[in-house]
Amino acid sequence: MEGKGVRHFEIANGQLAAAAVLIDDFNTDNDVLVIADPELCRKDLCFLQNENDTVVQLTELGKELAVLKNVNALDLDPVALLKRFYAAFEKNDLADILTFLSEDVFWEVAGPTDIMPWAGGWNGHLGVAKFFVLLSEGLAFEKLVPTRYIAQGNTVAVVLDGHGQSKYGVPFSGGVVHWVTVRNGKISHLQYYRDTYPIIEAIYGGRPFTVQPSHIDSHYHVIKPVAVARDTDSVVFDAAVFGTPTGTVKTVRAMYAALQGLNVPEVRKVFADNVVWDIFGPPDLLAWAGERIGPDAAAESANQIIATMHFDHFKPTRLIYDGDTAAIVIDEAGTSTVTGLPFKTSVVHVVVANEEGKVTLFKNYINTAWIVEAFLGGRPFTVNK
Repeated sequence: MEGKGVRHFEIANGQLAAAAVLIDDFNTDNDVLVIADPELCRKDLCFLQNENDTVVQLTELGKELAVLKNVNALDLDPVALLKRFYAAFEKNDLADILTFLSEDVFWEVAGPTDIMPWAGGWNGHLGVAKFFVLLSEGLAFEKLVPTRYIAQGNTVAVVLDGHGQSKYGVPFSGGVVHWVTVRNGKISHLQYYRDTYPIIEAIYGGRPFTVQPSHIDSHYHVIKPVAVARDTDSVVFDAAVFGTPTGTVKTVRAMYAALQGLNVPEVRKVFADNVVWDIFGPPDLLAWAGERIGPDAAAESANQIIATMHFDHFKPTRLIYDGDTAAIVIDEAGTSTVTGLPFKTSVVHVVVANEEGKVTLFKNYINTAWIVEAFLGGRPFTVNK
């Protein structure tokens, strides 16, 4: 359900509207433009910058549907901007990277700051520049390649493949989700969701290794999910979406209901027979980690999670979707049932649903670094071969 502050601006007759609707104070964080024509979709529109305003236009007919005063078109259609940003990112061109960021950008990376000094929250261009300096000092190299953009309004979950190498020459790899907010045509907030455990192992030169107590009181940076009032796209084509969730959203909600109750018959109903269930983490240390195929294997992994961890809370704080794919941010904290030690972590789930309303892919971008530490009894701890 949408929160307070969300406003709907409607174009009553959709593409048959006689003239473009002029909107003076559209807020790209919260507001929704309702183009009342269910036969249309986002691919039928283009968003053109006209001086300080955004013109919403039918692509084929060239007909103007709305003019949003003092709104940057990239806030409504940010993927093209991000593709250019990641081209600069892949080249490691800092000067070019900074041109895509707002002056007050907040760049956030989860992880143990005593082992990964580039983890933490970085403010503004100077902060981001410092991040890249520390990253280059800590790793031989890292490469992130975007594979999917899950866009909803001015928020995009960018799915990336990542790999790199430590100064010891030890490789690491793993998926990453960047949770990105675009405001006024610039990236204003970027959060890294990934498992940093493989990086830690590589930094120590591979197994066996020992992690000593930290000289920093609070040495883990955990990302705080960004909550917003709007739970739909910034442009919709049927007002019914405000009261009736889409098929993808219904499937995701049914999945969480089945998993939280560990109702195996319901798990079988919501997952496709060939569902890919993939949770990041070292499987030899965390029994529930790794890739499984099929509903029963997914339920087994979920049961292992419940058996080994007690959660203080498991709270989906944000869901965005694009077609059949959803990205969900989870605020998660708990304790190891074996050691009783606490942990907090930053999580994004990427879920793909089919036309039958079943989950075909569940990928858990969980940061297991603090969880591993809790499972092994806290610092100092040793990871053997």
